[in-house]
Amino acid sequence: MVGYDGASIAIFINLKEFTMTAADFWNKRYQTDEFLFGVEPNDFIRAVTPIPKPGAKAFAPADGEGRNGVFLAELGYQVTSVDVSQFAVDKAKALAETHNVTVDSHVGDVFAFPCPDDHYDLVIVCFMHFLPDDHVRFVDLLKGCLKPGGVLIMEGYTLEQLPLTSGGPKNPDMLWSAEAIASEFAEFDILLLQETRRFLAEGHRHQGQAATLQFLGRKPAA
Repeated sequence: MVGYDGASIAIFINLKEFTMTAADFWNKRYQTDEFLFGVEPNDFIRAVTPIPKPGAKAFAPADGEGRNGVFLAELGYQVTSVDVSQFAVDKAKALAETHNVTVDSHVGDVFAFPCPDDHYDLVIVCFMHFLPDDHVRFVDLLKGCLKPGGVLIMEGYTLEQLPLTSGGPKNPDMLWSAEAIASEFAEFDILLLQETRRFLAEGHRHQGQAATLQFLGRKPAA
């Protein structure tokens, strides 16, 4: 999911400005029986997620139709997820039921969602992009909700994604760079940080060559 400046999206038609909330935008997209991004987890997240200890808690913000949250639950994590779209969360709950797992799925804005400090053993972020001010808020949220020693896994698009058609925002201010992410998480033990070109095959919305950034880091122990 893409953040699109948190609260609203401005659309200009015939010189008049109409405002569409993020919930409206994503509900319109997700209002279909099809799983837009597929039902399989993001393959980078699948490759690097650690096997959980008993009782380990995971958080999946903007989990959309639930593919990554369900994967974490199948591994044994106690998963909490949130997404702004009611239609997406309904599909996420149905997917969890199909896989015979439990995911505590919520409808809401990630910035309004109660996220206790030092609470989660794992947080995953899958193609979630914001304009700069909200990006700073989101980074602070991620750092705060992870337990000391907790793991953060992220994949997002870089500036080289702009001419490509495999997804992502076309506003360069919303895209990531290894230099910026390294600075933002300088206090973390960064286990992997790379910009890469790879092929995406995640439903019909993420198909083809993509320019992504992949991050795996651990919050410092207390």
